Amino acid sequence: MVQQMKNKIVILGDIHFPFHNEKALVRALKTLKKLKPTHIVQIGDLYDQYSFSRFTRRNILMPEAEITAARALATKLWQECVKTGAKCYQILGNHDMRLIKRAQERLPEAQDLVEQSVLELYKFKGVQTISDDRDVLKIGDIAFHHGFLSKLGDHKKRFGQSCVVGHSHTGGVVYEQHEGKVIWELNVGYLADETAEPLRYQPVKISKWTLGMGLIDENGPRFINF
Repeated sequence: MVQQMKNKIVILGDIHFPFHNEKALVRALKTLKKLKPTHIVQIGDLYDQYSFSRFTRRNILMPEAEITAARALATKLWQECVKTGAKCYQILGNHDMRLIKRAQERLPEAQDLVEQSVLELYKFKGVQTISDDRDVLKIGDIAFHHGFLSKLGDHKKRFGQSCVVGHSHTGGVVYEQHEGKVIWELNVGYLADETAEPLRYQPVKISKWTLGMGLIDENGPRFINF
């Protein structure tokens, strides 16, 4: 049961470096330092990899400049997180896989070389990286995955257990009875800048996206809205 949980887990949502929301990220760091978590999880889409999107895009940054900036920002973030003494985990999301997927589509014979190089961008001192975006991180009886479904609650049905996801940028928690016990799904929202060109793919300006972060402790799962 979550109520008996001794861990305090902070989850950072989709950041999309270098197109992050600076104010929200600063607030998230201040909050997690106050909380003194036992675990910190970045739930995926650490980078945006806009330069390698398969969708129509503007040439706002050259690929090398985007990757260099994103890596520097991510390194700084994880350095601050590691200082807390928490166990740190980096999960990969669909945006993190963009360059690998473009290589698979256009130059499959070089995919392994590209994949090895890309995965190095997600390795940080003191951080355990889940290097396959299909893998699920388990902490206790909770599953952590970037996510691939858009409706809040669908992942817990797919996994058959309590889970934490990102992906849809829409924070919240839902519960249900499952085989005689209560399970839940926590979506941790996002920490990106929705006004940045790479994030402006919504069909309308009205958005359900919610800035914030996730927390799980003895009081259960919850979304902290910024």
